[in-house]
Amino acid sequence: MSSVMNRYMKIYEERRDEIERRLREFKGMLQKSDDDVFAELCFCICTPQTKARAADRAISAMKEGSLLSRGNESSIASMLRKHGVRFPETKAKYIVAARAYLKLLKSLPSDAFRARGWLVQNIKGLGYKEASHFLRNVGYEGLAILDRHILRGMKEAGIIKEVPKSLTKKAYMELEKKLIQFARDLGIKLEVLDLIMWADKTGEIFK
Repeated sequence: MSSVMNRYMKIYEERRDEIERRLREFKGMLQKSDDDVFAELCFCICTPQTKARAADRAISAMKEGSLLSRGNESSIASMLRKHGVRFPETKAKYIVAARAYLKLLKSLPSDAFRARGWLVQNIKGLGYKEASHFLRNVGYEGLAILDRHILRGMKEAGIIKEVPKSLTKKAYMELEKKLIQFARDLGIKLEVLDLIMWADKTGEIFK
C-alpha cells in the first residue's frame, strides 16, 4: 500500500465516527423539508470557485431570512457578495431559476447516474461536479465529486498524472471510474473516500 493510501486509511481510522455520522446526516436529508433540500442545492450552485464554508455561511444567512425562497436576484446577489461567494449575480440568477424545480428535488430517479443527468440537463449552474455534490449531500451513493481537492489527491495517489484544467463529460466519467476503482482498492465506499480526501486537504469533515 502506498504512503498516500496509508495516510487515507489512518484518517479513516482516526475519524471514522465523524465520517459515519456525516454520511448518516446525508442519508436523512430527503426526509427534511423541501426548503432544506433546496438550500442544499443552492449551496452546491454556490461552491464553484468559492470556499465551501463561505458558500455555507451565505446559504444559512439567506435561509434564515427566507431569501432563498422569496428573495429577488438583487437581494440574493448582495448576500452572496457579502459572504465572499464569487460571481454573485450569476449565481443569484441560477438560484432564482432553480425555484421552479424545488418540488421535484425529492422525487428524482433513484438511480444516481440518471438523477445526475437530469440535474445537469435541467438546472442552470450545475455541472457534473455540482450535481454529484448535491446528490451525495442528500444521500445518493456512487458518484465522484471531482473538485480541486479531490483531483489534487488523485494526482498525489498516482491515479492521474496531472490535474486537468477543465473536464468534459467524457473526461469526468473516465476520472470517476478511476476514483471508484481506487476506493474499491482501499475497501471503502466512494463517499467515505471523498470525505477522507477532503479532510486530508482541508483538515475537516464537512460536506
